[in-house]
Amino acid sequence: MQGTNFKERDCMSLKGFCTCIRMDIQKKLGSGFQVEVREVTKNNDTKLESLIIMGQETNMHPTIYMDDFYDRYRRGESLETIEDRILQIYQDHRTEEKFDITFFSEWKTMKDRVIYKLVNFDRNRELLKKVPHRKILDLAVVYEFFLGMDGKCGASILVHNEHMETWGVTADELYAAAFSNTPKLMGYNFSSMKEVMLEIMGSEDAGCEGIENLPSREDLERDTFPLYVLTNRIKIHGAGCILYKNLLMEIVEKWGCNICIIPSSIHETILIPMSVAGNCEAISQMVREVNQTQVSPEEILSDHVYQFSRKTGEIIM
Repeated sequence: MQGTNFKERDCMSLKGFCTCIRMDIQKKLGSGFQVEVREVTKNNDTKLESLIIMGQETNMHPTIYMDDFYDRYRRGESLETIEDRILQIYQDHRTEEKFDITFFSEWKTMKDRVIYKLVNFDRNRELLKKVPHRKILDLAVVYEFFLGMDGKCGASILVHNEHMETWGVTADELYAAAFSNTPKLMGYNFSSMKEVMLEIMGSEDAGCEGIENLPSREDLERDTFPLYVLTNRIKIHGAGCILYKNLLMEIVEKWGCNICIIPSSIHETILIPMSVAGNCEAISQMVREVNQTQVSPEEILSDHVYQFSRKTGEIIM
């Protein structure tokens, strides 16, 4: 009874909750595992508590973020139910393979797997001191090594300054490789908002990967809700698709007008034909309000709306 009272009292704080979960799961798994709680800095300098379960058979360990589980606990979900769910997540994502990190030191084995993603420049100033990047408008291009697919998710390693020094490559070489690889490895998915809603409701027929399937100008004129979502195939860090060579230009040529680009999140952007977008400042205000109330802090891309110019082929704020 005394232990139970201590557990319940200690779990009222996030750190105390994580400690209770760590101790219980360590006890359930036994001495063949090591369970740790670590603070992880995510995008936009967002700090999250995570649980790491390390088995002896591998050097690859799933990271399980605890903040959502803490919210569930505060809403009345039991510790036992939460711990069972965490263990199920671990079982679903664990691997017995050992990741060979020796190839990571050779640029020739890395250059075809380097990709890029977009983050907010001002919100990631501390991170950008540690990683190679290129500033574009109020955003920054950063680089990752794409390990491959883990189920429906992509596994990757963020490229740091010391990696680039080890490889002996310049920032321009890294940029060129990433901008060549990303469209090939990550692709793109272009969906109407209607298709996105159908997908949320369980339909498998949503989105396309071919410009030939994009709506024409005539289609837009008949569309009473002409909002289109652009992301990559796995729909994670897909906002960078707006930088794919010629992609937006092919869209504006088919639409016959400039594009208003709404930075929905780091995972996708919303494209609206400028012929129907109206007041961009009003849309920017909407984006700021949505970011403050609806988007997770680590998933915010920007508070600003962009425009892609058919005349210049450039993105401007």
